[in-house]
Amino acid sequence: MVFDSNIIKAREQAFFLCFSAELSQDSLDEIIEAFAEEDEPLDFACRLARGCAEKLSECDEIISRHLKNWRLSRIPKVSKTLLRLSVYQLVFDIESTKAENPVGVIINDAVRLAKKYATDEDASFINGVLGSVADEFCANGAKNASNGVNDDE
Repeated sequence: MVFDSNIIKAREQAFFLCFSAELSQDSLDEIIEAFAEEDEPLDFACRLARGCAEKLSECDEIISRHLKNWRLSRIPKVSKTLLRLSVYQLVFDIESTKAENPVGVIINDAVRLAKKYATDEDASFINGVLGSVADEFCANGAKNASNGVNDDE
């Protein structure tokens, strides 16, 4: 697997942006603007954060389908944010996933970020949920896993 440090940094920035949006009353654009005052967000990070925000309910539905003996409301915000970002990439950002962001790298980065900002137990949980989502994603190809229609419809 090839690890691109800019993509790794962008995923971490996207996590910060989405997590801040989860905790704040500010819009994602306001958060991106405030973040840009301290650290220039990478275009990929902004695209991931905006895409995840646009598909939030679809991502939550997909995550919920892959939870075993858990409810989405019980998942810590850090883990939920990492799951949402990864599910967005795996299911809705298909062209990017096929190109420079293979499934394994997306999952690995989510697990790495969980170990950094949550716990090893959270990292294992995220790995299991994303593995299950990836199995469904791979089985459905370019299909939208939440409703069986192509994403561009």
